[in-house]
Amino acid sequence: MFSSVKQFINALLHINFEDEFENDLNQKHVVNFSYMIFCVGCLLLIAVFTFRQMYSVTILSSLILLMALVGLRYNLIGHFFKAQILMPIIKIAQTAILSLFYFGTASGFHWFFISVIAYAFVVFRTDRQAVKYWVVGISLALFLVCELTHTNGLYLSSTDQELSIVLVFFAVTFNFAMVINLVISRLKSVNHHLRILAEKDELTGLSNRRKVLADAVNIFADSVINRESCVFCIVDLDHFKKINDTFGHEAGDLVLAKVSAMMASVIRPQDEIGRYGGEEFIVIMRSTGIKEATEMMEHMRQSVEDMLIETENGIVIPVTISIGLAGIDPSVSRYEEILAQADKGLYVAKRSGRNRLSVQSDYQH
Repeated sequence: MFSSVKQFINALLHINFEDEFENDLNQKHVVNFSYMIFCVGCLLLIAVFTFRQMYSVTILSSLILLMALVGLRYNLIGHFFKAQILMPIIKIAQTAILSLFYFGTASGFHWFFISVIAYAFVVFRTDRQAVKYWVVGISLALFLVCELTHTNGLYLSSTDQELSIVLVFFAVTFNFAMVINLVISRLKSVNHHLRILAEKDELTGLSNRRKVLADAVNIFADSVINRESCVFCIVDLDHFKKINDTFGHEAGDLVLAKVSAMMASVIRPQDEIGRYGGEEFIVIMRSTGIKEATEMMEHMRQSVEDMLIETENGIVIPVTISIGLAGIDPSVSRYEEILAQADKGLYVAKRSGRNRLSVQSDYQH
């Protein structure tokens, strides 16, 4: 139930915001959330004071609700600054009027100015410093006015005012908690996205050199500790320089992207693949012996050979790969030694005519 509500709220916050990681999405989320909560508050005021036949508050809340809906629409259609600035204006106006004239300062309604100040610090960036300071300054001034003056108000009894203080406390606390949660969730999301970008090769979508070597270290260490077999493979596209020289670098990029996708599709979920550099790739297979790894890599080699990579000009580019394999050996103490053995295997495969694989390990499982 809670998960469904969270997903629904998240969907509302993302309405019409296509880029999940744009720079000012956090501000847009806070603005969206502020308008939604504000509209709900206005609807509650309209319902309560219509029931109590206090129509002046109903009319005021209805007008402010219409302005809030306009601001929400501004945010959704891309007029972000209009939406950002309209929110504190209508909230300051509503809070000041209701506190000083309708509910009385004893109702504690003026504490909503604090949420306006929090909104200003989150939403207005450094290029909007002047707007931020104006909003904060006006909110603080009106808050002090309400704190230092005493008005009875027109519609709330002393009992109503005591109840109002409790409701305002919970409303302001909820608003703060949600805004903080939005900011923290956004930071976590962005950090996760940046970490993925830092570990991914942009052209192929595979792990980049730094990430795949980090995986190699971890898999090698786990294999040694658990006394399990693992196999490292180095894959190289045959005659890739000739492809670039003959068909152009765009065709070369297309070949890299297509072959990478094919190789990633034929390995097992527990295996790792990454771009080692240029047209070289590393495949690391956990808990796998040489015989099984050889069969899997032969399947990969054949799958690549069977590919038909066609350029925009209708030119079909033949592609093959050469592969060197090496398995973990009891005498090996560093993962670099396995990679070096796999590289020797690749060299043998190249010298033997390419489009084949070569194993450089006598340790069988």
